[in-house]
Amino acid sequence: MINTREGNTDTKDNSVISFGMLPYISLSRQPNTKQSRELVSFIVGLLIKHRNSNPKRRKVGPKAAERLQRQAGAVIAGLCYGCIQRSNKAVEAPKAFEADFWKRTSNLVGNEAFWSIIADLEALGLVEVIKRKCLKGNDGSFIRRPLAIVPTSLFQSLAIKYGCSRRETIANDWAVCPPPKEQSKDAIEVSPFRLLTFGHWPIGLRGDSDHPRGRIRNTNAPLDAQTALKENPTWDTAIEEKISLIERLNKAVLGADIQGCIQSPLYMRQGPKLWLGGRLYTKGPDTFQTITKEERKHITINGEPVAEVDIQAASLSIALRWFSRLPDIGPSVVIPPLGADPYQFKELSRFPRDAIKHWVTVSLLRGKLLTTHWPDDTPPTIRDSVRCSDARKAVLNVYPCLSQIGLNAIPCPSDVLKALPIGISEAQKECFIGWAFGQFLISLECFIIQGALDKLLAEGIVALPLHDGLIVPQSAVEATKEAIRATQAEPSCPLPQPLYLAVSMPLSNV
Repeated sequence: MINTREGNTDTKDNSVISFGMLPYISLSRQPNTKQSRELVSFIVGLLIKHRNSNPKRRKVGPKAAERLQRQAGAVIAGLCYGCIQRSNKAVEAPKAFEADFWKRTSNLVGNEAFWSIIADLEALGLVEVIKRKCLKGNDGSFIRRPLAIVPTSLFQSLAIKYGCSRRETIANDWAVCPPPKEQSKDAIEVSPFRLLTFGHWPIGLRGDSDHPRGRIRNTNAPLDAQTALKENPTWDTAIEEKISLIERLNKAVLGADIQGCIQSPLYMRQGPKLWLGGRLYTKGPDTFQTITKEERKHITINGEPVAEVDIQAASLSIALRWFSRLPDIGPSVVIPPLGADPYQFKELSRFPRDAIKHWVTVSLLRGKLLTTHWPDDTPPTIRDSVRCSDARKAVLNVYPCLSQIGLNAIPCPSDVLKALPIGISEAQKECFIGWAFGQFLISLECFIIQGALDKLLAEGIVALPLHDGLIVPQSAVEATKEAIRATQAEPSCPLPQPLYLAVSMPLSNV
């Protein structure tokens, strides 16, 4: 079954599925448990029977069956890991020309074999390939290109039957198979200006019937650093410093022996202004940023087990410290003592921690300013156990300063006022300002994490950046904590009080 949509677009009807930022399908995993191996064997049996039933196709012999077991295992693993744990949402299909994607897989399956298996799975009714129409050349004709792959209800029922549909065990069912060491060291050439991109001001504000509750974003293609520099010549020094950091970081990360995940170059996504956004991202599936927290515990850097050093409750902690320095708001700001959990402080301890964390994240980072309604992607365990309005009331009782989010809490309100769309409602204006405030909090977080990265690189320590922390060799934990503290103590850092740093590491060094 093929779905198409007229026009040159990357999206399908929002009521069915949204393709705003789909994750790539993972092709670096293999079945790792009895039940996952049984599921793969059953589906491979269906594939062999399907192929052998076609007189025009070569019969599947013993060697081909063995190869198909490995190739189909990678595809099935990618569908289970990428779709089922995300409530059976689609994953993005790789393209043949994306050489860097295929380089970063474990060579379990190639482009031609991948699409052959997908076509057979589609014929068997196990997957649906959703396609888009794209313009072809100057003649105005259309071609269909695969956009996304989603498992059907039949595939889902098989995963349930064989016990491979539980989110708690899915990472263990489908284990990452990193590429050989010599392959992982292959440098992927990327233009320096492509390492840093600049986004746009958001569209799709709350109140627009075409955009349901969820994340607010602008889906236009980001600008590379060279284009942004032409439009903003005064950014030359800042852009040069950011690209320098990314290049040094990529040299260290891609040159290290990192096991337990797929190595990938890092890219920086800046917002429309230098004071907005700025996080570092990997590209593709199964990187240290995209695997589960439990899987990250098994990463090694140059043969040494790792630890995670992160800022506890980063967005909330940073927001409270930012408000504490504003003259009109500072005296009323409540900051929990170091070591106390900001998500469970005072009366918040009556609520599940995940619910409070989710509300804070949605309200501070997604532009859903002090929301009273759970967004569509809220986990059912939170939606069914806690009313959003109750979580909102509790957080504002403990941290009343958050109700002061507005233009007076933003460092460059003129930038926001100039960017406000004409004719928007007050509710949409508040949402726009809330998005800007959230991106500003991210920029403060990035200032600290990237400042620490710079110091660690100068000491020859390889560190892998998460959004609010760093993955480092266990021997570098104290150096990492000191680098973060030193960055926050710099005069250019606008946060006056120290942040609490949490350290997590495996129970064993295996």
